[in-house]
Amino acid sequence: MLRQRGATLIEVLISVLVLAVGLLGLAATQMMSMKNGNSAQQRYMATLAAHDMAERMRANLEGVETGSYDGTVDGSEAGNSDCSGGCSAAELAAMDKREWGQLIKTNLPSASGEISRKSGEVTVTVKWKEQHTGENYGGGAGGPEDAEFEMTVEL
Repeated sequence: MLRQRGATLIEVLISVLVLAVGLLGLAATQMMSMKNGNSAQQRYMATLAAHDMAERMRANLEGVETGSYDGTVDGSEAGNSDCSGGCSAAELAAMDKREWGQLIKTNLPSASGEISRKSGEVTVTVKWKEQHTGENYGGGAGGPEDAEFEMTVEL
């Protein structure tokens, strides 16, 4: 009987250690799930923004043909605030670019957009900084990484 005096205490300590390791694994899984969920949400917003601009350009083909949509958009563009009373194709394109720039800047961190044309096709690109947690990506552990969504459409 004297030999078993500390056996129960050791069993309890080992059980607590196993439980602690399991809970740490569960916490790591939860963190990874949250990171992936945030990344998926940002990619979804970039996809929606690119499709939004493609639809805006389909509604203003004259502005596309004159190159009014071409260039980089970062949310600081000036333009007519309201084209409901009528405006030219270039003014509508300027308004579309301003609204689109504000959309991507609001929904994505450090976002910018780019629109380019080549032989009848228009490429809409959305770029942003994607924050990673606890992993070593090019920018260091937990640092931001450049992310990009590119869509080519024929208008």
